[in-house]
Amino acid sequence: MKRINNNSADITERGTPRKEDITHNADQDRIEKSIREQRVRDVEKHPLRLNSATIIYVDEKNCNAEYADKSRLKLGIECRDGKR
Repeated sequence: MKRINNNSADITERGTPRKEDITHNADQDRIEKSIREQRVRDVEKHPLRLNSATIIYVDEKNCNAEYADKSRLKLGIECRDGKR
């Protein structure tokens, strides 16, 4: 794939690594490494369904209806009854 040179560093201003942009900078080894690292972080997370199309992974203590409602509001997702 063609590599776009956008003159940006691999580190953000906060010191965290930038996420891989697989549409422009497809270095397959780095992408696979990022996926493996994310899976390691998500091992102890639990799925929390916000609607029929959205599932987020949260800590066990946040896997409840109250946290789901807060997340729906934050993400702007409609509930089943049409309310936000």
